[in-house]
Amino acid sequence: MAELYTAQAVMDFWDANATDEQKVERYRIEEIRKDMATARKYLKDALSRYRKDKTKSRSKAKGEDPFGDLAEYTSRDDIHDAYGWGQISEKERDRLWNLWDLREKSKNKTALEDRVTEMLEQAIRSCGCEYDEELMDYDAKRSEMTKTAEKIARENLMRG
Repeated sequence: MAELYTAQAVMDFWDANATDEQKVERYRIEEIRKDMATARKYLKDALSRYRKDKTKSRSKAKGEDPFGDLAEYTSRDDIHDAYGWGQISEKERDRLWNLWDLREKSKNKTALEDRVTEMLEQAIRSCGCEYDEELMDYDAKRSEMTKTAEKIARENLMRG
């Protein structure tokens, strides 16, 4: 019999001598996890593709930079200075400040968000949730097995 002085060695021994039922269960769990990862990958690809298409169509629709009027200003203070020197009116200053705020908000928004992206993100989060209970039960069983294996390994070391 192998020297079972570590929890991993005990677990490996048990796995090597598993019943057919245990092997089928382990294989099923591995396949579920693999399938969930594959499904999530394709959903994430779809989300990326959708955002890319949406960005491309928005860019084509705009045709020009909507923030072009801000090109000569490096900060809100520059806009205020232009107003203070009488280069722009109060109405123009307010319009430019609003435009500045809009541009800052759009910079901070890392991705396009709409109902379709919300649906795709929800699909990614809930992908495979019907298997959660089965996966958690299996993980709990393996966790208990690991605790028992650690105890056995300690005892074997002490007898050593």
